[in-house]
Amino acid sequence: MNPSDLESKILQMLDGELPAGEVAALEVELLANAGSRGSYQELVRLHSTLEVRHESRATIAHTKIVPIERIMARQRQRIVKVALGATAAIVLVSVIVLSLLKVPDAPIASFRTSPGSLFTITHEVADGEEAPVGQELAVGSRLRLQRGTLEGVFKSGVRVVVEAPCDLRVLAGDRVALDEGVAWFEVPAKAIGFSVETPQLTVIDLGTAFGIYAIAGEGHEVHVTRGAVEVTSHVEVGEAQTLQEGEARRVDALGELHEITFNVDGFTVALSECDGLVGHWEFETHSVGLTPDSSGNGHSGRLQGSAEIVTDQERGNVISLSGLRSKGDAVDIDLIREIPTLLAHRGATLTAWIKRNSDDSAGHWFGYIVGLGASGDIPVVSLGISDASGFVTGFIEGETEGEAEDSDQVMVVGDTAVVDGVWTHVAITYDRVNNEAITYVDGAAQGSPTDITIVGDGALDWSFGKIGKTTDLSDRDDRFFGGLIDDVRLYDRPLGSDEIHALSR
Repeated sequence: MNPSDLESKILQMLDGELPAGEVAALEVELLANAGSRGSYQELVRLHSTLEVRHESRATIAHTKIVPIERIMARQRQRIVKVALGATAAIVLVSVIVLSLLKVPDAPIASFRTSPGSLFTITHEVADGEEAPVGQELAVGSRLRLQRGTLEGVFKSGVRVVVEAPCDLRVLAGDRVALDEGVAWFEVPAKAIGFSVETPQLTVIDLGTAFGIYAIAGEGHEVHVTRGAVEVTSHVEVGEAQTLQEGEARRVDALGELHEITFNVDGFTVALSECDGLVGHWEFETHSVGLTPDSSGNGHSGRLQGSAEIVTDQERGNVISLSGLRSKGDAVDIDLIREIPTLLAHRGATLTAWIKRNSDDSAGHWFGYIVGLGASGDIPVVSLGISDASGFVTGFIEGETEGEAEDSDQVMVVGDTAVVDGVWTHVAITYDRVNNEAITYVDGAAQGSPTDITIVGDGALDWSFGKIGKTTDLSDRDDRFFGGLIDDVRLYDRPLGSDEIHALSR
């Protein structure tokens, strides 16, 4: 239908003059064509405006008395016209409303807390929609922190650290409200324009890091630790300023921004390096085939096969694994389902000290140091050594609905061979914010980061966790690690290069 005909038929329908047969044809056109629906909306608004103006002017211009019989006759005619058009209009409006419905908001941020923190989280969702689960936030989420410290990461890469008491609401993917609390924000270049609103001011990022004090009963403050921000007061005069690195302002009761002493030490900019540690196996003690989880999270390790804890001259007590399929040496991690999933907006880190055997027991093709995953599948996240090259290698696999098995798996390989018979610190980090993974040997990053963008963001619930081997699948049950392992750590976030280096000392 050409634009001229479409406009004519819509106007006829709005006036109640379009024949019933043509109303049906117009419905088909509007259902099939988004552009036609847009034209319909514009004409409806225009038609309504013109009717109001016409009726008001007609009332002023004509003052003669009209017989009541004629008025009633016209009203009956109008009612009939409106009724005929209303039937079609109801259908059309329903179509337009449905076309504007949004898919429920997906989680756009995840967070972790310091030990002993206390918080509540609520979500605004429409009837029939599902709220985010776990420590995740979506548009409409409200987070109240009563005790402790919290660090959150947005899908855009924005990082926020807040201290209790705090009341934070997510208004959009690039906009939050800090109703109360002390918070520090770090905004990467790709997220420039991120804004924070408090009851007294709005801060718009210009590629920066900044802290905000929003304490009840006091003037709210902004401190710029890097880059620049635009700050606008909400109070009275509503003064606006651009602040640079090292500058700070406080808003007064009149809405004016006053220069104050910059105080970078007043903000917590990261949780301690122990935060995010969800599993730690040191093998220092054991009882009845169990070795405890030093993180305090209860993920004890159960010794399998001929695996045993022995004393090494350099590192003290360590786990000894034969690497032989016939013996089946490994450590099975307890309560694996309670380990946090590999969140789409954060990531994971696996680290260990190893001393690989120099003979054939070093491991077949690939020796798994540690791997976690889902039953019946390859490990979702792992750290190991390639037998052929001796390079530190890992696998990550997500869950993408409708995709074939292994279709979103990524293999991450280093470029420095581990020397057999020598204690070596190895690690791998999976960073879901920047979608990259990288291996480390003795604290040094190996090669260039590997892109893991194709890995799905589906829920990755663990059903197995092993130290020294992989799954029990028949085609993979010979991938054992042969040698000594010590100080195995699992984090639910990607550690920074400085943190990895510190662990390797």
